Amino acid sequence: MLPRISIPGVSNECLIGYHTQEFRVSGLLDSPAKCTSDKAWLGDGYYFWLDEVFAMHWGPDFKTSTGSFDVYKAFIEEDNILNMTFCEEDYFFVKNNIEALIVEMKERHMNINLKQLHRMLKTKFWLPMNIKGIMYDDLPYNVYKKGRTYSLFDPFYYVKRIQIVVFDLKLIHNFEIYKEEQTC
Repeated sequence: MLPRISIPGVSNECLIGYHTQEFRVSGLLDSPAKCTSDKAWLGDGYYFWLDEVFAMHWGPDFKTSTGSFDVYKAFIEEDNILNMTFCEEDYFFVKNNIEALIVEMKERHMNINLKQLHRMLKTKFWLPMNIKGIMYDDLPYNVYKKGRTYSLFDPFYYVKRIQIVVFDLKLIHNFEIYKEEQTC
């Protein structure tokens, strides 16, 4: 069971999330940085790791432009967040909608790229259905840093790297610095 916390003024229990960004000499962030990368797994949104260890790996792997990184901590409401990691119904809902949309795009001879696919998912499903985020797990290793695996016993990769992409900033509470200026 994922640890949840109650916070004053929020009716739902919240998950603890960790948000990794480049260290900024200009100061700390007041709110999470929105990812708009063409390579974002689940489209534009605010990405959080549910396990601190993965937030600490994300910094030296992807947030190296200033030589240091910061990890922020926040509480995330699960209101209208699809849970592809632990809920079979949500997993198949997302999977089936993605695959149906890919088939439709191919039939219409559309250029399919990740950014375009996510724009269409947002327009066709997430916004009309009031979906405010998605929890998912990715590969048990970081393909960019081959050799780093997340398991106490190689090759038994039982640890899930769980992230949440939040589409609605209103679900993110008490965003604050957790670990500042960590070396890459």
